[in-house]
Amino acid sequence: MKKALSLALFLVALSSVSAGEYVVFVHGRSGNHCGTSTTDVNNYWGTAKNISTTLTKYFVGYDGASDPRTWGSCRAQTNLYTVLEATCKGANSCVIICHSAGCYASEYFLSNSTATYNVKRILASSSAAGGSELANAAFWASNDMVSALKTGNARGSYNHNNMKGIGVYAIAGFKGTLTGASVIMGGEDDGAVAFHSTCGINTTGSYNNCLSGTRYSYHYIWNVVANNSWDSGKNGYYRTHVGDGSDAINTATKGEYTDCKNGGYAGCK
Repeated sequence: MKKALSLALFLVALSSVSAGEYVVFVHGRSGNHCGTSTTDVNNYWGTAKNISTTLTKYFVGYDGASDPRTWGSCRAQTNLYTVLEATCKGANSCVIICHSAGCYASEYFLSNSTATYNVKRILASSSAAGGSELANAAFWASNDMVSALKTGNARGSYNHNNMKGIGVYAIAGFKGTLTGASVIMGGEDDGAVAFHSTCGINTTGSYNNCLSGTRYSYHYIWNVVANNSWDSGKNGYYRTHVGDGSDAINTATKGEYTDCKNGGYAGCK
């Protein structure tokens, strides 16, 4: 009843807005950012939300310590449903920009949905859809989010190949070190998630560039040469950034969206 009322009120709020394209942000592991509006609750995205666009931006906010696969009050699946029903169906279409576990939540939702959503693409910054060895090793304090991020749970809980034809474009970091968290993860990483997760590779393992392994269906690497952001040594990794903090999303997401638009890359038409 509450879910239906929430959706109804949200649809009324959008009734005065012409049908068109929207940008939907979905955050990752964090504190409580609960909301389904044009407000970035508790400023999760920082300046990263200031992308170069005239499109209206909506934010899927939820309790970032909860399992991203769950429904309920302030849960990722419920709030994804509320926002996508209003912005990505019928005459509307949307671009999803997700970060970390927000990509996990978004892929899980779309893979399991029986409805059709007009999602033009997903721009996945530091995607944790493949899980993280840091969750396996209890590197982070235990909660429902961390349990969900164990690699076996992240990979086994939904069909990653079933993206309904929606392209997932990886924005990944490659600034892990030989100490601390990076020691736990194989291959290259950004300090929180390894290449196997950020690039949509269909098996865990030690990967040192984006072309290693086999990616899930409809999962792509970025291939935009702009602002000297291309790194040939990583075969497609674009933007150097670290971990789950604001530096990662501020230096990657905003720049990726702008460069992608300006460069005319097929993934950003």
